[in-house]
Parts: sequence; structure tokens; C-alpha cells
Amino acid sequence: MSDQVESAAATCTAPADNTTNNNNNSKLDGNGQETLEAMQERHGAEQKALQAKIIALRKSVPSSNKRKKKEVQSRINDMEYDLRVKHEKELRALQGEEEEDEDDGISLERLQELSVQDGNNGKDATDETSKKAGAIEQQQKKKKPNKAKLRQQRREAEMQRLRDEAEKEASDQVDMGALEKASIQELLEKLKLKVHEIHADGHCLYNAISNQLSSRYHQEVGHQELRKLAASYMRDHSDDFIPFLYKDDGDMYSADDFERYCDEIEKTPRWGGQIEIVALSRVKEVPIHIVQMGQPVLKVNEEEYPGKAPLKLAYHKHLYSLGAHYNSLLDA
Repeated sequence: MSDQVESAAATCTAPADNTTNNNNNSKLDGNGQETLEAMQERHGAEQKALQAKIIALRKSVPSSNKRKKKEVQSRINDMEYDLRVKHEKELRALQGEEEEDEDDGISLERLQELSVQDGNNGKDATDETSKKAGAIEQQQKKKKPNKAKLRQQRREAEMQRLRDEAEKEASDQVDMGALEKASIQELLEKLKLKVHEIHADGHCLYNAISNQLSSRYHQEVGHQELRKLAASYMRDHSDDFIPFLYKDDGDMYSADDFERYCDEIEKTPRWGGQIEIVALSRVKEVPIHIVQMGQPVLKVNEEEYPGKAPLKLAYHKHLYSLGAHYNSLLDA
């Protein structure tokens, strides 16, 4: 029962530092401000955490899924840019440098004060003040452009460059989604089956099985009830499932890990895989057939329930932008 589970991207958290309270004073200067060394250490930790998150994001996307890959790369570019700007801003503040987007010249409030003061001297003074204010404004426009606007333009240009690179890289790859669709369609023609589309919302496996039970056995069972049945069966037969569940670091699931896994099956939109298919096959006492690209039809519990009409699903690994997906298969 290999490849039973497709792991989602893990959220990385840093271990607790028991010495933080003892070392707080060494990270502050005489004014109670964060020291340069402490800031650099924190920046390094934030950069490391970001890289871990980026790795997890990239692992969550099939390498052949061009659309999703571009979306994730664009998000990664934004995250890297935002963190770099944040760190630069904090370093400038620590070193006492002024913010770059501070505008030079007279402020709007000061111009209003001048207008009020000159207004007390009559209309001519007001006109003179308006002329001065206009001249100052024109002088400022000629003197230097708006730094914030320039920085935004530079950022947009850089982001567009990165998007273009990601798009070019993706365009050089084979369109696995189209290849998979054609391959499965060819198999379905031979099996005299057709695809019944299931909404991609995290419940696709359970909704596909619900559709199969309705069309082949006239049983009306919703996806939430199927989730509860699968979780309950797995809890009652934990020894049959725990050996096939592994963490991202390669360690096997503990009893607590397995209980959390079953809770997620029952209470969240966690995607289902072959482990859940096995559980549901046993709960409903029917075999389940899975059609997929490049492999013979996977027949789950075919020998255990002979003579029973199998539930039939199509497994798509590359076709949908959100990742792996199950559709229901009806007789053509």
C-alpha cells in the first residue's frame, strides 16, 4: 500500500528558547533598544523561517502544474521582497537614518499657516502667499520626484521581471495536465466510462464516492457522513493504518499523531487519499476501482468483496491547479 498519503505543506515553527528571559538584557542597549547584533540575529532567524516556508510552498505544487507554479512563484517573490524591505527599514531606524519616503520642502500644514497669517494682511497678501506656495510646489516637483512612487515603480518592474522568468520556465515544460487528460480519456473509452465532474473543494474524494454510492447502490450518503465513517473505522483499526503514515521528517506516526489525523479527516476539508479509500471500501463493503494515467486500474479490496459492483473513480494528479483530485466515473 505504497504512496498512500500525499502530504500537505507543513508549517514550520521555531523551537522554544528557554534562555530567552535570561538573555534579554544582552540584546538591549543602554536605552532599552534592540542591539545591532540582536537585530541581525533576528533577521537571520526570520530569513531562515521564510526559506522553510518557501520550500514547503514549492513542495505543495506539482512541478508540471504551470499555472499553480507561477502563482506560487509570484507569492514567493512578494514574500522575499517584503521581508527585505522590512529588514532594511529596521536597520535604517536603528542607525538613526531618515525614512526614504520623507518628502522635502514645506508641508501642507505650514502652507495653511502662512495662508492664514497673510490673509490677515488683506487680499493682496493672500494672493502673494498663493503665488509663493505655487512657486514652492513647482520648485519641489522640479527638484526631485516622489521617492515612494519611484520605489513602487522599481518594485513593480522587478516583480514583472520575476513573473516573466517564471512564465518562461513554465512554458518550456511539458503540459502534463493536457497529457493526463488525454491519457485518462483514452482509458475511459476502452472501459466505456465517462467523467462526472466533482467540485475541487477538499472534499472531492468523499463527494466522488457519495456520487458512486448514489448511482450504483442508490445510497444517499453525504461527504460529511463519509468522513465520519472513515475516521471511525480507522480509529477502530489503527494497526492497519499507522504503518503507512509518515511525517515529513520520515518518522512514523505516534498514537497521538494518528488521532489528530483522524480528527482532521472528520472535522476539516483535509484531502483524502488511498488510505481513506481503503477505509471507505471496508466500511461500505464494496471494492473501489481507480483509473489513473500510465498505470493499470487500481482495484481496492476486489478479492475481499467478490461479486460486488465496484465504485469507480478517476484520479487526476496534474489536471487541476489545486493539486490531486478525484472525479466520479459513470457508465457511458
